[in-house]
Amino acid sequence: MKNKIIVYDLQRLYLESTHCLLEKYGITKKYNIEGVLDFDNLEKEILDKDSILIINTLGLSLTDVNESIEKFLELNPVLKIIIHSASSEVRSIKKFFDKGIKCYFGRDTSTKEFLEGLSQVIEGKIFVSDDAKSALLNFICNIDEEDEKKHNLAEELTAREKDVLILICEGLRSKEIAEKLFISAHTVESHRRNMMLKFNLNSSSKLMKFALENKLVVF
Repeated sequence: MKNKIIVYDLQRLYLESTHCLLEKYGITKKYNIEGVLDFDNLEKEILDKDSILIINTLGLSLTDVNESIEKFLELNPVLKIIIHSASSEVRSIKKFFDKGIKCYFGRDTSTKEFLEGLSQVIEGKIFVSDDAKSALLNFICNIDEEDEKKHNLAEELTAREKDVLILICEGLRSKEIAEKLFISAHTVESHRRNMMLKFNLNSSSKLMKFALENKLVVF
């Protein structure tokens, strides 16, 4: 009986493309490939021993992904988890590995690198894509400078603004943030405007990008 490689993504095209790639390079001779479009359906798919789970984090909260990794490994301790993410935020990458993943692919991962990483995981090894390695190296080289910069910028925010900013970076809308923090949507918008003024930004997307780049939010 073949072991399974489970691939999760919101987009059917990604699932079909990944299946074609694995078939082209002979992976399907040893593994059944299962594509999953609904994240909530993953739990029942990952119970088989020696399964490999590939998660594309596009459209998912990184907090939810980390919580799910923990839950999946409780259900199946030998599950090998691969994360494919557009984020190169070092603390997020580190947290994924702390939770127990075996491989991290960044947004610049090539077909060759993807196959190499999958092969390493099958052999029980750890793999990090080159772009993620570069991010880790840059982080190590600049950690003192970045931490000081983050500290100075963070001091400009109130405690409530930080709470709102974290949820903005998780992709929540004002109404959802208001419900989580038990405040009004108007108050959320007020905090959002204040933060944009403090950092001289003119859109929520730029605020999110600024927060992630300057490590004001860590997942």
